[in-house]
Amino acid sequence: MQRLKNSIDFKRVYNNQKSFANRHLVLYILKTDNESRIGFSVSKKVGNAVTRNKIKRRLREISRLNAYQIKEGYDIICIVRVKAKDIDYQTLNNSFLHLIKKLGLLKVNENG
Repeated sequence: MQRLKNSIDFKRVYNNQKSFANRHLVLYILKTDNESRIGFSVSKKVGNAVTRNKIKRRLREISRLNAYQIKEGYDIICIVRVKAKDIDYQTLNNSFLHLIKKLGLLKVNENG
């Protein structure tokens, strides 16, 4: 899965205004004709630079490991809420996958 990096792409996804949230994360999505891309936003309210970068590294790894399960053709922005700063990796992973399922972006298993 590619990364969303420039502000024009972020604004385009935000302007679409299709989002879902849970206690730890907010996901914005936009349907595209290209390969799926994901971007991360962590506010200074979440913590210092070390904390914010740790959360971003975890989310990048979570999205990399679960990329095969996510449908193609979407731009996704993942915004981290303040409550996410004290959670462990597994809880963050569950929050991310919960929102992916809620948005209907999870690929259906062909075997059952």
